[in-house]
Amino acid sequence: MIDALTQILLVEDNPADARLLREVLKEVPGCPFGLAHVEQLGEALDHLREKHFDVVLLELSLPDAQGLDGLARVRDVAPSVPILVLTGLDDEEMAVNALRVGAQDYLVKGQVNGGGLVRAVRYARERKQVTEENARLFRQVQHNLERLRLLREFDHAVTSTLDLSTLLDVLMGKIELVLPYSATTLRLLNPKNGLLEPAAWRNVDGSQLQVGRGKSGPGLAGLVFESKALVVIRNFETDTRVKNHEFFRMHGLTSYLGLPLIAKDAVLGILSFYTKEEHEFSEEEIEFLSTLADRTAMAIYNAQLYERTRDQAIELNKANKAKDEFLSVMSHELRTPLNVISGYAEAARQGVFGEINTEQDVALRKIMSCAKDLLWMISSILQATRIEADIVNVEKNEIAVGRLLDELKSSYDVSLGKSVSLHWDYPPEFPTASIDGEKLMHILQNLINNAIKFTEEGRVTVSARQVPGANKIEFRVTDTGIGIPQEMLPLIFEKFRQGDGSSTRTHGGVGLGLYIVKRFTEMLGGELNVSSELGKGSTFTVTLPISGLPEALDGLDGSARGFHV
Repeated sequence: MIDALTQILLVEDNPADARLLREVLKEVPGCPFGLAHVEQLGEALDHLREKHFDVVLLELSLPDAQGLDGLARVRDVAPSVPILVLTGLDDEEMAVNALRVGAQDYLVKGQVNGGGLVRAVRYARERKQVTEENARLFRQVQHNLERLRLLREFDHAVTSTLDLSTLLDVLMGKIELVLPYSATTLRLLNPKNGLLEPAAWRNVDGSQLQVGRGKSGPGLAGLVFESKALVVIRNFETDTRVKNHEFFRMHGLTSYLGLPLIAKDAVLGILSFYTKEEHEFSEEEIEFLSTLADRTAMAIYNAQLYERTRDQAIELNKANKAKDEFLSVMSHELRTPLNVISGYAEAARQGVFGEINTEQDVALRKIMSCAKDLLWMISSILQATRIEADIVNVEKNEIAVGRLLDELKSSYDVSLGKSVSLHWDYPPEFPTASIDGEKLMHILQNLINNAIKFTEEGRVTVSARQVPGANKIEFRVTDTGIGIPQEMLPLIFEKFRQGDGSSTRTHGGVGLGLYIVKRFTEMLGGELNVSSELGKGSTFTVTLPISGLPEALDGLDGSARGFHV
């Protein structure tokens, strides 16, 4: 049964056949229909252009059309209306061709009763509805795929750069290219003054946007900003929320959609779309544009974060450079008077200015010792600033490692001024090796001085050996001093780091010795390790690759000689 009233257009030039058809349809129970009858194809085409019909019953032999030509013309005028051919011509080939041209069915007069005709009409309508629904679903799928493609293009465009101005230009260009809107504007919040300032626009006068900018209160952009929600206006002239119509009139704009750009729960700005014709933004359209706004907001957030990070890095670099320059200049300027003080103190102690007594000698030695310590600190500062400036080069030379250790040992052949003995443990014959001797000497001096400084009584042992089976030398400085807390071990190699950073600490220094040791060790391609136990002492181990060192040396491990001071 046909549930609703079916509007049928009958195209039949035989009045008797038309009356018979009408009577047949009346006899079918539960078949509400409206029947319009025309005798010529031209009249039928006019009816189809002016009125709605659910089905067309078409005779192929008409006064103004014969055969399939009439069928094709009806199909072209009303492609969405099902066509049933109802003819007296019983021709199989004609029936097949009619279906190919666009007929839903081919019925032969005299071979179909009222019930069969009604079923054919109903089936034709249902097939047409299914076809239209499938077409609608297909269009929707295609539409969704197109929007996904557009989102991919937007993602690629907005992630191709972290420069904010380039990002906004790419974004506006892509929107203008693929979205059917008359104008687009993008305002960004300036955190310094609280203004929503125009950052990018298309197809509007940018200078007018500048004039019309305002705080995050007035205007449509302010409304979106304050509510953190989209604002839709179908017609600027009739919407009471619009206070200033001049800008929209000047550009011929009628409808508006404003979307907040939100990232990390903060409103970064407003993305606005305008149309010249009155436009009702559909839910699907708003959903798509909201997704676009979300992705735009995250891209802008990343770009702004990159800019802030870059600016901070530039400022930090300037600050570090200024600090390094200051330390370098001050260290250089301090060395000259200290050298003068040390020279005069030594001259006075030698009696150049006259005989001195024992107390004066002790005082002069104290002056020379403190001046030496201060010069060492200044040298450390200079070394650290040169390292930070990346102007320290590794200069390898062929040196005799044993001779270097002998020279280092001789520099400590003086009283340490405390109950600490200095022991040396290295083989009698060390080979010549390719290494930066100056940096190696600085590493060992820093470790030894550090060990002596933090050992009030006991011993400090300096040892060296070839690592068995490897082209490396291991240097080890062990003390019986105060030790280092375990939680401090990862921190002691940082610049200006003291084990005791308080102003009442008992051990001096600027906290650069171990930092220089670590950096020089890394420059030489070596490794630095430390082990310590609080109250029992510490051991620092430096392992360096030595170019040109033989794989094995007789007696290097077992026949080491021992010295002590």
